[in-house]
Amino acid sequence: MRWADFLSFESLFVMKKLLLVFVFLITFVSSKASHIVGGEFELLYLFGNTYRLNMILYFDEINGTPGAEDGSVTIRIFRKRDNAIMLNGLTLPLTSRSDVEYTQLECSNGEIVTDRLLYTTTVVLSPSIYDDPEGYYIAWERCCRNYQITNIYSEPQPGGPRFAGQAFYLEFPPIVKNGQPFINNSPRLFPPLNDFACPGIPYYVDFAGVDDDGDSLVYSLVTPLNTFTADAFPLPNPPGLPRPGPYPEVEWRPGFGLDNILNGVTNLEISEDGFLTVTPNSLGLYVFAVRCEEFRAGVRIGEVRRDFQMLVVDACPVPVPPVIVGKELDEPVFGTTGTLSVSFDNTTPDNERCFEVKVTDPSTLLPDDNNQENIKIKAIPLSFKGNINEILPAITTATITNGGEAIFRICFPSDCPYNPSGIFEVGIIAFDDACSLPLSDTLRVSVYIEPPSNQPPQFNNPGGLTTITATVQEGDPLQTWPLQVLDADGDALIYRLVPMGFVLPDVGMSFNGALAGQQASPLNKQLTWDPKCDVYDFTQKTNFKLYFIIDDIDQCLFPHADTTTFNLTIDLPGNADPLINNNLEADIDTLEITHKIYGAPIQINVTGNDADVDDVIVLRGNGIGFNASAYGVSFPKVSGNGTVASQFNWALTCPTINLDEKDIFEFNLQVVDSTNKCGFYKADTLHLIVHVEPPDNESPDLLITSDNVTTPIIDGSILIILGDSIELTLTGTDVDLQPTDVLKLELFSQAGNVEPEGYTFAEGEGEGPLSEAFSWNADCSIFENGVFENNYTFTFLLSDNRCFNEKGDTVTLNMTIRDVDGGDQDFLPPNVFSPNRDDKNDFFAMVKESETPGEFVNILPLDNCMGEFIRATIYDRWGKQVYESFSRDFRWYAEGMPVGVYYYYLKYSNRDYKGIVSLRL
Repeated sequence: MRWADFLSFESLFVMKKLLLVFVFLITFVSSKASHIVGGEFELLYLFGNTYRLNMILYFDEINGTPGAEDGSVTIRIFRKRDNAIMLNGLTLPLTSRSDVEYTQLECSNGEIVTDRLLYTTTVVLSPSIYDDPEGYYIAWERCCRNYQITNIYSEPQPGGPRFAGQAFYLEFPPIVKNGQPFINNSPRLFPPLNDFACPGIPYYVDFAGVDDDGDSLVYSLVTPLNTFTADAFPLPNPPGLPRPGPYPEVEWRPGFGLDNILNGVTNLEISEDGFLTVTPNSLGLYVFAVRCEEFRAGVRIGEVRRDFQMLVVDACPVPVPPVIVGKELDEPVFGTTGTLSVSFDNTTPDNERCFEVKVTDPSTLLPDDNNQENIKIKAIPLSFKGNINEILPAITTATITNGGEAIFRICFPSDCPYNPSGIFEVGIIAFDDACSLPLSDTLRVSVYIEPPSNQPPQFNNPGGLTTITATVQEGDPLQTWPLQVLDADGDALIYRLVPMGFVLPDVGMSFNGALAGQQASPLNKQLTWDPKCDVYDFTQKTNFKLYFIIDDIDQCLFPHADTTTFNLTIDLPGNADPLINNNLEADIDTLEITHKIYGAPIQINVTGNDADVDDVIVLRGNGIGFNASAYGVSFPKVSGNGTVASQFNWALTCPTINLDEKDIFEFNLQVVDSTNKCGFYKADTLHLIVHVEPPDNESPDLLITSDNVTTPIIDGSILIILGDSIELTLTGTDVDLQPTDVLKLELFSQAGNVEPEGYTFAEGEGEGPLSEAFSWNADCSIFENGVFENNYTFTFLLSDNRCFNEKGDTVTLNMTIRDVDGGDQDFLPPNVFSPNRDDKNDFFAMVKESETPGEFVNILPLDNCMGEFIRATIYDRWGKQVYESFSRDFRWYAEGMPVGVYYYYLKYSNRDYKGIVSLRL
């Protein structure tokens, strides 16, 4: 609701004092006093990519402390889409300070003294950086607000958990759109006023700001923004990184909120165009916030916020508004209140197109007001928009004393009314100088001013038609439509030819002269059309609408437009539709098949036909969203008359297909007729959908064999006595031949009670059959902790490389490796020998004669990992060593030794054997 509408209510006449303090509230942590009472950002375009960034603060000189005034502020810029930091720390120094004026200075008793602080700098916004379609925002945080605020929690700091800080906030659009500069100035809000208010008395203010770009501004009430922490300057989190939005909101006290900001007789409201109204109810200091959003061509492009403080005090006198009444010039007395009606014909002289108003004010009868009141009048449009101060007299103010009156004559200086009908409404408002806001009364004036006579322009078209509908045949001779316009008053004419959605030369049309202009009456123009489809392109459009609009330039410049409408159609020659078909499923639009990789190639015979045998048709195809040739697809493009054919051929192979990325392939196969006389583009499409599945695959086979017949593999197990040869062969085969799979043989896992080490196995890869060897020359080092039998499990894996359908075979071999049996349970050494060279028992040794005469078998316990033979020593009966050998196969012939008893000593690394042997002849 605009202020003129609001002033028409009787409730307005009880208005007196109200303070509306426009606030961004910020308080140093060390100070409990109010010091900031308003502020906002401004981002104003200068030149190129350079902008001026202003931050305006309104400082409370009464309650503020000098230390609370900041010498500079540091702001940050973020991207809206993802809150990414664009500019981390731009300093705006304090550059100026000025007083904030009162609506009526004489009303002030020093309740509020406010300074305007301006922080400003320039900033360059690079098009390569600030180009995000969702735009950007500027922010600065400061804590804390006044601690005396009535409607929100704002507890003293430090210590109070429900703190209330302030976040300054402005949104702006990218500086480039669609590759072109997008220049924008943020809204500039109206100046704050040093006023105050009282309970029960309505308050109003016109909050409408200014936008230098002419953008539409829309106002709304929002919850004020808070800071993230109670620090005077909230710190970044984490350290070193700025804190982006969205910023928290302040916490309303119980009973308050957006629907009850002041707990007023009427709630605080603001119209979309910025008219703020409220009737307070209770004393206190109240905070709220107004958001101003800007729109361009219906699209929201930015916003700026300003917080407000409203102080309601019991300091207003009894309200007595002025009274305004009116009369026509020929009426003897003033008697009309509310609405006055006046009318003037177009012969009325300028000095008689007037009416009079009288203003009185009952306050002039009150000694408290010194029996005098200063009044003024203002004219506002009610049924139209515009500045109408021209109707007011030169002097619009007066001083009324002791019940007197002031009379003003209001005249319309032109015989042109404010709209073509001649009927309009104006409001004449009378203001007094009451505190803190003027009281007023409004006289609505309904006016009729007969416009000057004027004959509208007229078309003089053949047949008197203003709508011309025509259908021409393609190839007809040049078509012509003359246009003539006449104006009986001889007024100059303006005209404009408007083609709807096309350009005249593109379709063979022409117009003599410019499409728009001004010319004296009569106006003669001509539209021509050359309808040849082999010269002009009619494939996208055959119906054409044009408007020929004319108007006269009359005395009042009122619109008297008239229009001739052309509805033109070209009738093009017929052309048969081409048809596409295939050999798998005839007469369909969509062919859907499933095929496996490495299956037989997909082969589809495709034909295109056109009944117009003279037309050249083209049969072609393409992958939808991918390059078909990159996948090995062949569909040769062919052209010809009447009938054409081509084969779709696709051998699906793994090197060109990745099913993890794509397993459905769609193609458009088309037959196109575009070379006919009129260049019609006609086509028929076969939509081919191929679902690709993994290839068939047979599992490979893995076989393991032992190359040592003494250590066979039995039921997947093999027993090895330490010292035996461990030689294994693993053989992999695969029956898949189209294509031949590449096999890979590897040791998949190995485990044992002791970690297997020392074996030899090389992984193999290649086409089958694939053979690899496993060998292991194990020694005593494989045994640990006195355990001389190890159990191992080896798992071998044979896999093929069939894409997206790999298969494999495993073989598990359980292997046991035992130490050599070194037991002596059957060890029985000889106890007599006779070296008499009769070839019988001629030496002493740890042997026995084998089944083969002349051959001997060693009977010593076998060496193993627990113990091994070291030496044999023989002593005579006096303890003298007579023989020593370090060979298990020692032989003592006792040469030169006397007959008798001897003692032998057999030493192993882990045990000893002692005994007696007799030497006889």
